[in-house]
Amino acid sequence: MLTLSEVARRAGVSMATAQRYKKLHQDRIPSEGEGRRQRYAIPAVKMFRDWKKEGVLKRGASGRKRSPAKPAKAAAGGALLTLSSISSQTGISYPTLQRYVKLFGDRIPHEGEGRKRRYHPDSVAVFRQLRAESKPGRKAKAKPAKAPKAPARKAPAKAAPKSAPAPKLLTLTAIGKQTGISGPTLQRYIKLHLDRIPHEGEGRKRRYRPEAVAVFREIRSQSKRGRKPKAKAAAAPRKAAAPAGKRQTRAAKVRRKAPARARGSVEARLAALEAQVSQVLKKLEEPITITLRTDR
Repeated sequence: MLTLSEVARRAGVSMATAQRYKKLHQDRIPSEGEGRRQRYAIPAVKMFRDWKKEGVLKRGASGRKRSPAKPAKAAAGGALLTLSSISSQTGISYPTLQRYVKLFGDRIPHEGEGRKRRYHPDSVAVFRQLRAESKPGRKAKAKPAKAPKAPARKAPAKAAPKSAPAPKLLTLTAIGKQTGISGPTLQRYIKLHLDRIPHEGEGRKRRYRPEAVAVFREIRSQSKRGRKPKAKAAAAPRKAAAPAGKRQTRAAKVRRKAPARARGSVEARLAALEAQVSQVLKKLEEPITITLRTDR
């Protein structure tokens, strides 16, 4: 028993063709089992070959099934045209033809819809007419109309006096360069005397008018420069120095007395310790009396 793939290989047909033969001639093919376990007898190979020959004779020598040629639909005495063939005949680009079909589909003779749409030979003339009606290329941008020139006057009028240009506003950095005042000092002046300083805007966008330079200099002159000096401790008037060896400060006396006191306390302790030791030695030198009681 053979599998379906082995039968197809021996018969010289594809697996898809063998499955089609199995579906069409299931009752004629000698086999056993069902589904994937179905196996075929050796005569099935000859049957598959015969069916293949019958199909070749029907289709022709090419081996592919050809659909009978459909007669082309003629319209206005010619075959239908595709949009590509119309483009080659008229010289109009394919996107432009698509735009004409979208805008003027009712004027163009055609048959079918979508990708199967074909056009009559008369549509060539329609496409050319649409091309002639529409200007080729993109539309030119409209140029701005020029303003009409004013008529020349015989006696030119006197020009009105130009208003003085607005004063240029200054930044804090520019004011610092002009005045020689540091940036932190200028910021402190702004914080304390903003109502006196002419300015515009707020925050980082704040700018100062030129007259603000004089205001900053005035504030600088009114304030004392630099940090306040530290108050020096008033030196107490010293008395005339006493002769050397006679006058001693209290601290010097205390420093001198401290070692003497320490030495005296140590010596007193040593003397007391020596006295105790001598007493102990004397007692050790004395004879020891031992009394024994025998009355018990």
